[in-house]
Amino acid sequence: MTVADYGSITKAAVLLGMSQPSLTAQLQRIERSVGESVFSRSRTGVEITAFGRSLLAKARSVLHEMDDLLVTTTPKHRREIILGDAGLLLSAVVPRLIAELAEVDPELAARLTVRAHMDPAAGELITMMRTGRLDAAIISDVIDFETADNHDFKRVTIVPLEPVFIGLSERHPLAARTEIDLADLADEAWIVNPQDNPGWLMSLRAACARLGFEPRIAYESNHMAGARAFVGSGQCVAISDPMSMEGNNVVFRPLIGDPVRGRIDLSWVDRCPVSPGLLRKVVTEAYQNMVSRNATYQRWWSERGLILA
Repeated sequence: MTVADYGSITKAAVLLGMSQPSLTAQLQRIERSVGESVFSRSRTGVEITAFGRSLLAKARSVLHEMDDLLVTTTPKHRREIILGDAGLLLSAVVPRLIAELAEVDPELAARLTVRAHMDPAAGELITMMRTGRLDAAIISDVIDFETADNHDFKRVTIVPLEPVFIGLSERHPLAARTEIDLADLADEAWIVNPQDNPGWLMSLRAACARLGFEPRIAYESNHMAGARAFVGSGQCVAISDPMSMEGNNVVFRPLIGDPVRGRIDLSWVDRCPVSPGLLRKVVTEAYQNMVSRNATYQRWWSERGLILA
């Protein structure tokens, strides 16, 4: 279904956390099993065939029936809630949720364990919700380059516009500025996380293209500390979460005009054992608290920040 939704095996593989050859082999096995072509290939991607559309409709129906079955067979007195997040926010949400539950519903708090899962790929969090491995997720997606299809779930937007900051060495000539013009980074080397939401790099490339240059992706790292070490040494710059705390020779600055920007949504499944209202309250308060702990983001937020309470 992910391949059909995005029309690309490459993008679907990233969202599903698979290699492209593995996903291609899986599609070929499906086509051999049903005896028909499900997708037609082209240079620009893949298109679903007439037979594939029929098969997809039946598959979606089965998944919806499975969701209903999970809701009706989930024990009434669940003992855990599992939350997901693509960024730093969950570290503040979990303790706040535990404290709120203890205050508003001590009985539920006594029997409910709060668990957490972090993944930089918003699409993977949606997949985990769809397969019953998450009850709710804080989804950070990219405006105009959305990759997280969470329309199957209840959702609400918490932060309609979240900027991307630039991480750079504190010794970088641009570090003295309060804001950075993206055009001034045309000659820089960049480091990216290959497991991150692909929309971030797509948005960066589009913003750079509007200025007449292509960002030079010199390094890749899915290890946060390793990436920060590269940035702190002055070898490269990186797109960064505005919640990121400075230190270890790294500073973070907003881009003038916010050419790369995201949105924070809260999504949850019907069987979530904690009320959506409480989840929304906790996520909103945790976000505001984290903004107040970060002087650079607080300056940006005081002028442009908005929470849809």
